[in-house]
Amino acid sequence: MDKHITWLDSPTDIMVSKYTSASELKPYIGSFFKIRSAVFILCMEGTIECSLNSSECIIKQHNVITLVPNSFVEVHTISPDIELYLVAFSSDFMGCVNYIRSTMNCITYIYRKPIMPVPASTACLFKDFYGVLSGYTTRLHTVVNKEMTKAIFMICSQGIVGLYKKNERLDEHELDRYTEIFQNFLDLALKFYTTQHNVSFYAEKLGLTLPYFCTSVKKAVGRTPLEIIVQIIITDAKAELKGTNLEIKKIAIGLGFSNLSFFNKFFRQHVGMTPQEYRGKSYTF
Repeated sequence: MDKHITWLDSPTDIMVSKYTSASELKPYIGSFFKIRSAVFILCMEGTIECSLNSSECIIKQHNVITLVPNSFVEVHTISPDIELYLVAFSSDFMGCVNYIRSTMNCITYIYRKPIMPVPASTACLFKDFYGVLSGYTTRLHTVVNKEMTKAIFMICSQGIVGLYKKNERLDEHELDRYTEIFQNFLDLALKFYTTQHNVSFYAEKLGLTLPYFCTSVKKAVGRTPLEIIVQIIITDAKAELKGTNLEIKKIAIGLGFSNLSFFNKFFRQHVGMTPQEYRGKSYTF
């Protein structure tokens, strides 16, 4: 099995990159990644077929992609004419800005729809902004400090929030409470999914009745709490199967399954193949 990177993070508080050929991104094809950092991407040209948090997607020209920390990415194909601009903020830095609760108040919509199409004029403005950031972070005499990085992050995140508020019909009066419950649930799920698979655990943690908890999450994102827990477990399992050489039994135990047989049954039910079959599956560039 080829060696794949499982975890991706920015080596510095902020990283700015540009990709103008498929060959630069070829090593990422067919691998499954878990993103530790917050990532903002602009696609100016070309297409990418990929899976974002278990949803099959096609990234196209003039698309803006927002990946929140702990997102899962699997790249299938990249067109030769690709032109991407990327800004990433490291996981260490993200611990200073309370990403989900405060800055990204559209997190539920970004979670459902990480890809946002923008007009060509807006894409060009974003491209110019990436150019400014690239110059700022690569000039040797510039000291990139946390306060300045926080300001840059706020510009990026608030720009994304503005896009979502403009393009999505958000009924804030109806969804405020539901959104808050979902955000709190998502925080807990990402923290406890390797040990707690029972929906009632999360309802109790949030101090909510089970029916109200399930209804609230469903209204916020159109999916039940169980579906979200399953999605997180499956995407992490895929990352371990594709990105490591760990024994499948160890992966199962690490994800909170008491035995391999139950994990195999769970994985097959939700993926349509066994963990062994999935590990052997590959995509062609």
